[in-house]
Amino acid sequence: MAFFLQAFTSRLTRKYLLIFSLILIIPTIIIYRLIVSYAQNVMEEHIARDNLIGADAIVNRLNAEITNVVLQLQLIAGQNLAYQTDGKTMYENAKQTIAKSSMLHAIYYVDNESRMRFEAPFSPEMQAVSYAYPGLEHVRWSYTYMVSGLLENYRKETAVTIAVPVYYKDRTFHGALVAELSRDYLSEMLRTMSASREGFSYLLDLNGRVIASSEEDILGKDLGSDSIGQRLMVGDSGLITSLYQGRESIVAYQQMRDNWGLALGIPKDIAFQPVQLLGRALTISFLSIFVLSLLLILFGMRGLLYPIIHLTRFANKYRQEHTLEALQADRMDAKDELSVLTGTMKALTHELDFKERFLRDVIEGIPYALVTINHEGLVTHANDKFYHLFQIHWTDPTKPHISVIPELSNMSSLQGESELTILGDRGERNIVRIVAAPFHNGVLAVLQDVTQIKLLEEHVSQSEKLAQMGQITAGVAHELKNPLAVLASSSELIKDEMMETHQDFELIRTLVYDIDEEIARMSGIVNQFLSFAKTKSEDEGLIEVDQLIERVLHLLRIKFNESKVIVNKQFEALLPLILGRYNKLIQLFLNLFLNSIDAMPSGGLLTLSIMRKEQELEVRIEDSGEGISQNDMQWLFNPFFSTKEQGTGIGLTIASEIIREHGGEIQIESILQQGTTVICKFPIQRKEITV
Repeated sequence: MAFFLQAFTSRLTRKYLLIFSLILIIPTIIIYRLIVSYAQNVMEEHIARDNLIGADAIVNRLNAEITNVVLQLQLIAGQNLAYQTDGKTMYENAKQTIAKSSMLHAIYYVDNESRMRFEAPFSPEMQAVSYAYPGLEHVRWSYTYMVSGLLENYRKETAVTIAVPVYYKDRTFHGALVAELSRDYLSEMLRTMSASREGFSYLLDLNGRVIASSEEDILGKDLGSDSIGQRLMVGDSGLITSLYQGRESIVAYQQMRDNWGLALGIPKDIAFQPVQLLGRALTISFLSIFVLSLLLILFGMRGLLYPIIHLTRFANKYRQEHTLEALQADRMDAKDELSVLTGTMKALTHELDFKERFLRDVIEGIPYALVTINHEGLVTHANDKFYHLFQIHWTDPTKPHISVIPELSNMSSLQGESELTILGDRGERNIVRIVAAPFHNGVLAVLQDVTQIKLLEEHVSQSEKLAQMGQITAGVAHELKNPLAVLASSSELIKDEMMETHQDFELIRTLVYDIDEEIARMSGIVNQFLSFAKTKSEDEGLIEVDQLIERVLHLLRIKFNESKVIVNKQFEALLPLILGRYNKLIQLFLNLFLNSIDAMPSGGLLTLSIMRKEQELEVRIEDSGEGISQNDMQWLFNPFFSTKEQGTGIGLTIASEIIREHGGEIQIESILQQGTTVICKFPIQRKEITV
């Protein structure tokens, strides 16, 4: 009892019982109702379909039987014969027809004066018997057959009949040949077709009286006032749930072609008897499961729930006191899963302490400053390198706020990579790269002093530029050889002319002019070469990109010829001007063109395209070289990464920086052994100036 009092005071126990109710009891009731309802719906649909099919089958059979009787009567009456059939012949034919048909009870002939002439099979001649057959006038004027409802025959008995007119070629009406149908046969046919379904069926005439029925106690009754009879009397057909002899039933009703109506149904208590049996079986099953579950709950609370409660209390105590000594010995000694769980918890705490120390050592050992800041700007953690980098001491160690470092005051809103400049202890400027990312309840930032790396990058950039100058030196030397040859030739001619007695001053003037022109040309070549080598900052100006590229191609024309590279230019007309730094862009395209030449060691095709795309000026450089593998593509813009044996790995990094300075972007697409395409985009919406 003490155990149950202790267990039921636990929130876990209450939750356990609530979950049991929600998971077992309530779903069990819902499933029970769904199964029973679904079974009833399926059974009702099945019964309704069977009723409709059965009613349709009975109607088709009755219509066929009536049609057959009509044909037999027409043959007996001798319709459309050229000669008159006498009464004796009709009587004999009627006897034979009755003998062959179970549906016919009797056949008699009523002449046009309402006199009985004979009644087969027992009265070949009848004297002085008058019978006002109700359908005589109908067949007289319609010249077709008539199926009656319940009526009184000449013997004062209730009967149902089919009558056909007796006439010949002259269309003179002689009377009606009337066949009384066997109501017993009709009832037996309904009974036979309903017996397998344990249901009922009946035929109604136009006045709502029962002609035939599978149950004898309603024969001749007037059912025209109930819901089914009312529908049949107006010629309706369908399916209805209605009362039949005080029992709710599913009834299919259908109108026949001769004003008869058929009702076929089955009481619901009979129809749903299998569902009721299923419901009882499910009820017993669910009650058994419920009782079994209660027993399992009691055993579970004793063997499982209480140890869990005890373990929870132990865990709370461990969190407060950080010790496992309070654990009961019997729990540790028990050979079950809970003892394993308890031992695992103890081992996990030791492992957690070890990993916490390991993580702290890793954070302090990384060569970068690391700090986490919450959304309020408070520093939640920082390693020693962060304090060393900024040389700070918090005035309130319990609430260190990042605002004490002005350069980092907006760090809580930073994301991605950025750079900032801070002043060192001696007033020197240091560049710090920050990589920030969303963190739990704030931002995690890694800071690195990249001052020396920036200086190294500038040095490597200048080295790369000097390497490029070496590659175009051959072109410059070739450019200087031609003017030097002209100068030497002109100087020699002047010497010769000066030695002559009769000097041609016009020729001397021309030679001097040629010398001056070639000297100016050589000076221009040298100045262009030197201007490229300058590293001082350059102001932005209006630049025609197509002319700039033409200039780079001119500088590299010797390199293109030696490398057997053919240049295909596809420049659009009326290209816009952009605002940029001329020498920077020269350096950009020199880098890219030299990379393309190196990618085609055996020669190839270099296609250059310049086009305007909406608000961008796009330059495409496509070579037919060796291409770049997908593994190398992701590293192309990393400093010092190169796919060439003698490459510095800084060319594309510099190119990327130059394009970014001009507000553009660079993309590289490549297929191995098929070639590489470099796409440079410049945003002309911001850079373009109308002149």
